[in-house]
Amino acid sequence: MTLVSPTPTPSRLSVTLSLFSRGQVRRPNNSTASPPWAMEHYSRIYFHPLRHVPGPFYASISSLFLYIICYLGIEGHVLRSLHLRYGTPVLRVGPNSVSVSDSGALQEIYVSGGGFPKDSRYTNFDLGPVKSIFSSVDREYRDHRAKAVAPLFAPSRIRSACAPTEAIGKAITQFVHIIQQFKNERISFDLVDVCARLSIDVVTAYLLDEPYGGLAEIGHLPPKAQARTKLSANPFIFAIVAFSRFSLFPKWLFSQLYKLSVRLSLTDEAKQSFRKLDIFATKAVTRITSQKDPNNEYTYQSRLLAAGISVSETTAQCKAITFAGADSTAVMLATILFHLIRNPSARRTLVTEIEEHQKESAGSFDPETIPYLRAVVKEGLRLGMANPTRLTRVVPKKTVLDVGGYSLPAGTVVGCAAYTLHHDPMVFSEPFEFRPERWLESGREGSLTRPDMERNMMPFGVGLRACIGKNLALRQLYETVSAVLQMNVGGGLLEGAKVRQERIEIIEWFNGEIKGHCLDVDWE
Repeated sequence: MTLVSPTPTPSRLSVTLSLFSRGQVRRPNNSTASPPWAMEHYSRIYFHPLRHVPGPFYASISSLFLYIICYLGIEGHVLRSLHLRYGTPVLRVGPNSVSVSDSGALQEIYVSGGGFPKDSRYTNFDLGPVKSIFSSVDREYRDHRAKAVAPLFAPSRIRSACAPTEAIGKAITQFVHIIQQFKNERISFDLVDVCARLSIDVVTAYLLDEPYGGLAEIGHLPPKAQARTKLSANPFIFAIVAFSRFSLFPKWLFSQLYKLSVRLSLTDEAKQSFRKLDIFATKAVTRITSQKDPNNEYTYQSRLLAAGISVSETTAQCKAITFAGADSTAVMLATILFHLIRNPSARRTLVTEIEEHQKESAGSFDPETIPYLRAVVKEGLRLGMANPTRLTRVVPKKTVLDVGGYSLPAGTVVGCAAYTLHHDPMVFSEPFEFRPERWLESGREGSLTRPDMERNMMPFGVGLRACIGKNLALRQLYETVSAVLQMNVGGGLLEGAKVRQERIEIIEWFNGEIKGHCLDVDWE
């Protein structure tokens, strides 16, 4: 069985917690006169409305603990460990911040009535002066834009684009061809990179009506050079992913740290990558504005423009959706293929089911109808986690959130994390192992059945503010995995492949990232 991002060793966790527990931070001593800051800490511990909520005392007096684990990319497994240590589904992780590991709270926090409002940390994800569909904390602002593009994400429309001659189908065919070349010539390659090339082309070709060219930009190179060359959009993607390490900081501090980080890390390669994405997005919008009929309903940018969104904002929104689709879906796809390489039994079971469906349907079938493929994709999403950390919200005015026997007052920042829910040992036995069988209708996890596991899943968020591109991402995963394993297309494409890493290590920033952004594949 393959392990992914195992529970951290005590020594690793203790390094983080030692900043707070080895004398640097002490409980206030009320036997002597104390300065104002000490009195404030004392008040947070003993008089704050959240004083009854379990958690380490250092988290109750300062947000520094959260800032550090967020910056280091270890927030997910640290909070999971603390939930298990304190034996509570409600954990105080900051002076006014709580982590919830009870999936029963998802409905109230994220779904009912549109869910609780987002907290101010999301403003740190704005695109400069532009608020993206994701980052906006204004529900009306977000809904106006999301409704404009929603028809593009209809499952039937996306499925049609997967035909061999359509945008998604053509990109997948190119992807399979590249891996086939690597296999034929026994060339080692980076699985994450080729998945990123496919994902950025799928999202741009389908939504913007023009592929970025992730697959085409290496088409002129011999196979060995293709394997060595990295996607030109990588520096852009890395920069966006990495700045989320500061996302929990107050806006004023985030802005300063972000500017400093850019000055220190913005290389010529990164500048070129940003420039290329900017030119690509600008051209995508210009193609629409230069047409006689700017209300073309078939592209993302045309629908935004038709909804009255400015040219400059539409261009920024195009860059945002390019990043969102290219990065998270690539990580999910690479995770699934990694585990299929590592697990020959699961891979062969899937090949057999695909072959059976091919025979029954005379070659044409919907991959999503294959039970074992659905199980493989679900297990990949459970372990991959596009957003492993808390999706934070604020308890609204005149509202009290009751969960796990605790009452959380209005103004409290609350959130559930995919890392905690997806690795809950009470729901998923052997939670760090890749076991697609657990998702089959007849499968059981002790006394739990499949609905209990479904309730603990939040790979794309939950509720009305869940990932707008969920349907597109899922369809890409189903179609690509099926194509790679179909005997008449890939011909057992992963047979003979082996990965160098024994497990996938995830950097737990807001956008989960595979450590090193690389999974090396060799051939036997």
